Amino acid sequence: MIERLFWESRGISIQEVVYLEMVYALIIVLLEVLTGVWADHTSRRRLIQIGVGLEWLSFIVILYSFTFTGFFVAISCSAVGSVIRSGAENALLYESLQESREASSFERVLGKLNAIGIVAAVMAALSGSVLAQYLPMEWNYKLSILSLMIATISSLFLVEPTHREREERLTWRHLFKGFQFVWSKKQLRHVTISFLAAVSAFNFIDEFWQLYARDVSVPIYWFGVISSGLLLIQLPGQLFAGTIVHFAPSERWLKRFGWVMGGGFLFIGLFPSPIGIGVMGLLGLLYGAMEPLYYGLLHHQVPSSIRATTESSISMLWHLGILILGIVFIGGTTSSLFLAFILIGLVVWFVHAIHS
Repeated sequence: MIERLFWESRGISIQEVVYLEMVYALIIVLLEVLTGVWADHTSRRRLIQIGVGLEWLSFIVILYSFTFTGFFVAISCSAVGSVIRSGAENALLYESLQESREASSFERVLGKLNAIGIVAAVMAALSGSVLAQYLPMEWNYKLSILSLMIATISSLFLVEPTHREREERLTWRHLFKGFQFVWSKKQLRHVTISFLAAVSAFNFIDEFWQLYARDVSVPIYWFGVISSGLLLIQLPGQLFAGTIVHFAPSERWLKRFGWVMGGGFLFIGLFPSPIGIGVMGLLGLLYGAMEPLYYGLLHHQVPSSIRATTESSISMLWHLGILILGIVFIGGTTSSLFLAFILIGLVVWFVHAIHS
């Protein structure tokens, strides 16, 4: 909650914040697939340790930085750490469950882990804003460094599965194997494209709900409650994703959720009012379920030898999807924020219509 205020206190302008966000996104897109391939040809446990360590280093650098260069180094460390962990984490989780013959519980376990992350984010946001009132803002970063140090130490106790398929000879063709696998499976290809359209769209609720709330005259003192609510509403979806697959296949749930996601964007754009914030909450609930459902569907099919590569390929497409929808969103905002949401909804519906 105080991140941008801290950056401003260190002399980082809004324009420089945008530049740093662009650097972060560019590193993710450029390295996502490369690190996924790397994870499939080395120890995934080791990459997770390196990734967490780099996140820890980024906070240390930020704490002692007073220039754009220092923040550039910190953001670069954070981006590389994030992208290194990206494909390796879920791959290690799935194969650990597979080794103990519990692969069928992947969606449930992943949902619970994501739920813990959401609760931690809410607690960090609330405690950060409270601490900032009574202590220097640097204290929040010191606590984050301590937390990441504990995470780094904990990562040393991860265990690599003993039975893994590996292709020993590494070539440039491995960069495309994840894309090729998804493209070769017609049903998986259609579900993937629909999933990416829906979850990429939700990013614009996450980023711009404050402007929507302001434009529909929601008092600013409700913003903290809304921010926490949009995170916490994802918990039921994350926690029950592993349960609902027993009632219908993941493909069917994902298609239905995608149609509702597009419809939700159309509603909040066509009928701007405080009720739109409630609709955003409903979309957050669906978003919470979509991630574990899709990654469960993916990991149940993908070979171990390209597991991290394939997930990293999906992650790269996800970021590209946000970029494409961003262009649509910017086009809409030239008229109004509400038109931008309508256009996003129409794009999501169009993608689902041609891939149903």
